[in-house]
Formats: sequence, structure tokens, C-alpha cells
Amino acid sequence: MRTSFTAPRFAAILLLTLAVAACGGGPSASPSSPSPTRAPDPTYTVSGVVLAGSAPVEGALVRVAGQSGTTDGNGYYSLSGVPASYGGVSAVKAGYAAVSEILTVSGDTRHDFQLGPRVAIYTLSGVVSEMTSAGLVPVEGVLLEESSCEDVAPVSPSSHRACPAYISQTTRTDKRGLYSFSGLYSGQENVVWAAKDGFEDPFPQHYPENSEGGQAVTIDGNTRFDIQLVRR
Repeated sequence: MRTSFTAPRFAAILLLTLAVAACGGGPSASPSSPSPTRAPDPTYTVSGVVLAGSAPVEGALVRVAGQSGTTDGNGYYSLSGVPASYGGVSAVKAGYAAVSEILTVSGDTRHDFQLGPRVAIYTLSGVVSEMTSAGLVPVEGVLLEESSCEDVAPVSPSSHRACPAYISQTTRTDKRGLYSFSGLYSGQENVVWAAKDGFEDPFPQHYPENSEGGQAVTIDGNTRFDIQLVRR
């Protein structure tokens, strides 16, 4: 027997359908579009030449806004990935007075450096050893770092000494415990660090204040500085 919908029954079904749709029981809504991601900040290229007088300087270290690189045989450098910035930039080459300048970077920029006059540079070397029952024994493979800053007098009596730029080098001792750094500036702005697993830090005091240790060494010519380690 064929069943037919009566008007009251049809009205009840229609009302139920509308109620379910209002409660979200119908077809699921399409997911909302993800919010657009923020585009990365633009970066630029800073390039130029480093000169001493009219001569290009090879191997000069150039620093701009956290990026660094060295010049080629024509004195040319090119640093990519430099953010928009305003502040100090520098060029350093052992044997020359370093140069530090202010540069605004807001697009690809050409900036040339003129190094200062030649200055005396020296060597710092020595032996790293430990005291044993047989006496001092050289320690091989000690990691050493040296930071050398051009010792520039303060602008005024009330200001601090300036470090327009610095040279940082690392090396390891050989089988005889020997190490050597070359191309260092003279003066008091030289600091040495030494470290090897199984040994105490030989320079636990902080120099300068709030730094990560190290030992100040005054250089007034080719200088010898020996270091003695103590096992933990």
C-alpha cells in the first residue's frame, strides 16, 4: 500500500530540517583561508673597494651590520644579506691603522674604505704546559684565541679608549706545546684565551669586566707569553 505524506507530517519534517541546518548539522562549511604570512624583511648588497692611498688592499676584513668578508686581489669586497641599518662599519688589515665609519643601508650600496697609515705589528708566541712530577710538560692541542685591538687614545679625558676594529685569531698548540699569533697591534688591548678538555680555565678572572675571561697581554714588540694549565 502506498504511503502519502499528510500536510501536518510534511510541515513537521520541514521544521526539523530547518532546525538541524540552523544548528550546523547540514553540510560542513569550507575551512577559513589561512592568514597570509609576513614577508621577510628585505636585505641588500654592500660592495666596494678597500684602499691604502691609491693602492687596493687584498685580504682586508670588512664588517657591515653583522655581515663580514675579505677583499680580493683587487681590493674588492661584496657582502650580501645586509639588512636595512644605520651604524658603524669597519675595514681591518694587519699592518694598517683600522678604519671605522658610519653607513646608512637602505638599498644596494657602494661604499669604499680608505685605510689609515701603516702601523707596527708584532707576534705573540709561547708554550702551554702543565706541571707534573717530572716537571713542566708541554700540552698539545690546546685551543687558543687572541683578540687584538688597535690601541687608540680616547677622544677626551672623560671618554673611554676606543677600539675602532679588532683582529681575532685562533690556533692550537703543536706537539711541543708551542703557539704563535702574528699581525697583532701593539699596546694593552690584547687578550688571550686558552682551553682544553680536562684542564681548568687558566684565566678565570674577567677581563675586561663582564667579559668571558681571558688574560690581558701588553705587546710592545714581539712578545713571549707562556701559559700553565692545571688538570681538573
